[in-house]
Amino acid sequence: MSRPLPSGTQVRRATRDATRYHSDARLGDLLGDVYTGLLTIALAASMIFALSSRLAPEAGGFGRAAQEGPGLAVGWIAVLLAVAAVASFVGLVTRLGPLSLSAAESAWWLPLPVDRRSLLRPAAVRWPAIGLVVGAISGAAVAVALPAGTAALLGSTALGAVFTVTLVIVAGLLQPQPQAIRALRWSADGVALAVPVVGIVLAFAGTAPPHPGLITLPLALLLTGVAVALGRRWDNRLDSVHGADLRHRGSVTDEALVAVLSLDTRALGRALTIRSESPQRSRSSRMSWLTHVPRSWRPSAALITSDAFLFARAPRRIAQMVLSLTLPGIGLLVPDPGPATTIVLLLIGGYIASLATGEGVRRAQLSPGLDAALPIAQRMVRLSRLALPATVMTAWFVAITAVLGWRYGDPAGWVLLGLLTGPAWGAATLRAGYRPVPTFGGPLIYTPMGSLPPGLSASMLRGPDLALVGSVPVVVALVTGTTAPVLFALALMLSLGTALFAVYEPDPTPHPTGPTGASRATERPSVPTHATPATPADPREPK
Repeated sequence: MSRPLPSGTQVRRATRDATRYHSDARLGDLLGDVYTGLLTIALAASMIFALSSRLAPEAGGFGRAAQEGPGLAVGWIAVLLAVAAVASFVGLVTRLGPLSLSAAESAWWLPLPVDRRSLLRPAAVRWPAIGLVVGAISGAAVAVALPAGTAALLGSTALGAVFTVTLVIVAGLLQPQPQAIRALRWSADGVALAVPVVGIVLAFAGTAPPHPGLITLPLALLLTGVAVALGRRWDNRLDSVHGADLRHRGSVTDEALVAVLSLDTRALGRALTIRSESPQRSRSSRMSWLTHVPRSWRPSAALITSDAFLFARAPRRIAQMVLSLTLPGIGLLVPDPGPATTIVLLLIGGYIASLATGEGVRRAQLSPGLDAALPIAQRMVRLSRLALPATVMTAWFVAITAVLGWRYGDPAGWVLLGLLTGPAWGAATLRAGYRPVPTFGGPLIYTPMGSLPPGLSASMLRGPDLALVGSVPVVVALVTGTTAPVLFALALMLSLGTALFAVYEPDPTPHPTGPTGASRATERPSVPTHATPATPADPREPK
């Protein structure tokens, strides 16, 4: 009598047991990089506190009250943040799932003659469970920010949780239909991008925020029934998802997971960016104006032009810049904008804007052949790559500081401070773009999150460290509420210092060069051991 075939649950359990058996964890080697990062933050904080204590008014404490302006109620801020969180989560689900298998899981499990539903059911539960937590936190935050009782708090929490889970289940039902899941992804991204714009409109309109009442409890119960019915339908159709779709989304998930565990924001952006547009160029430019540039300056002019075209021809980056501008704008539209909230939103917005301007630098780091072939020195290449980030970030800071001057007074001083701070963020973008590519070919550090190469934490801080240092004058001005002349001199020195440091910084990962002088540092790193699960093996087998 033949032995019965294992079920999907048994196959998953055997793989999980083998993976746990071969796992290992050592975290002590990461303490050095963590210490370096904490030391950088502590030094910047000490500079801010020292300057703030020196420049603060002797009477009245820190800060200057903001002038009268449009006010965005705190309740609206909670509602908008909750909507943005749910929309961003749904957009993430449509990119990574909601149903996916890694490359190894697809290769090992899909050909097995087992029940596909029992094999995929744990993977299908993963995203709804995460959505339950995201929605509950979002709903509770809205109820806490608005005057609501205990019943309204429970109802708002349940409504947010069930609504988010329902959206995830709908995404699972639409996964076999590429056009439908693409429309859902675009809708989620559009809602997330529209949140800051809606916040600005509500601030100027002066509309009162809604108040969650007892109606949220019946709505949550009704939506729970809908979610259960849709969940059962999705469970019955788990085997309708094509294996190629499971492998594709699993590969995207693996790439995103490796990027997160490796602290590599560049790889994470590439993983989450789904290229649905045609790869062909819609138009070409002859760039005939380069013939009028002196011959010695043409290579630099070509690099600057290529970075500018790369930035201007991507609508996603333009939308990213608009989003980065509206985030600090919302923080300044509340009736009494506090310095802490303004500083946090300013730094987050500046980081989002810098990511949009550094695409050319990141591509040059990954494929340095063109830069190496140009008849100019490496320092001149970096200086040319610095032109676009420094220009765009300077314009960004001028726009933001103009709004700060409108709310806090002295607009000329604030704009001048932003004009002097922008180049420091451009230098931070340049330094982050030339961040060394993580390599998993050498000795690895074994952690519960997987195998990580040494120096990843220090590599992650390349770029943000210069941005944090360059932001000290603006942060001090926000804390004290004044734009003292010493801050202008400090901002100028920091911008010059960070620019020189980013341009003249030596290559952190020297590699042997080929006959053309191009670095071979951009070869694709080997896949880390945590990217795919270990091969199922006999647990009795020795290590």
